[in-house]
Amino acid sequence: MTQALAKAVMTLATASLGENRREWAFAMEGEFAAAIEDGTSLAFATGCLIAAWREIPRQAEGRLVLANYALALGLLIPMAVLQFAQAVGVTLTIGDSQNPYLAWSQLTAAPILLILWVLLGMGHLRLAWVLVERDWLGVMRVGALIGAAMVTLFLFMGVLFLDIDALLSQAVALAFELTAILAAARGQARLVSNATVEVAVW
Repeated sequence: MTQALAKAVMTLATASLGENRREWAFAMEGEFAAAIEDGTSLAFATGCLIAAWREIPRQAEGRLVLANYALALGLLIPMAVLQFAQAVGVTLTIGDSQNPYLAWSQLTAAPILLILWVLLGMGHLRLAWVLVERDWLGVMRVGALIGAAMVTLFLFMGVLFLDIDALLSQAVALAFELTAILAAARGQARLVSNATVEVAVW
């Protein structure tokens, strides 16, 4: 059990070093094999993890990774939770109109609205995932899907005379999200171009 835990901690430590510290990661893995023989594998792996995590903020790539995680955990996932809450809230208030024709239309459209809200929530969860994976093509696809769902929801709720105040505030939040993600993508592009220049120089 201790051996498996030590290997898991060591894997996390080497993964935390990033591409710029591959040689250090290989050296750690070599010393880890010796630590297994000495019976100090867990202590060694823990020390490596602490050292790797202390190194993360010092590297441009590490800072970008931390920023991506902060954006995913601090904004995208809470937005997903808000979307799911809105799906429940809108579903409960649909059909409250005094106009019977509007109430009937709203009740008929309730499943579509519920699907669109849930799609927005799932889209934000997926966006958080592809962001931390730095899958920028996936970010573009999911961002387009979220934008399309938001526009469709605007149209449906406008036609059905439903309150769109919450949706307007979320549209502003979505614009902020996409701006922050664009900044992260530019930061990644700068890192890649700088690495290419360094390789060309060497």
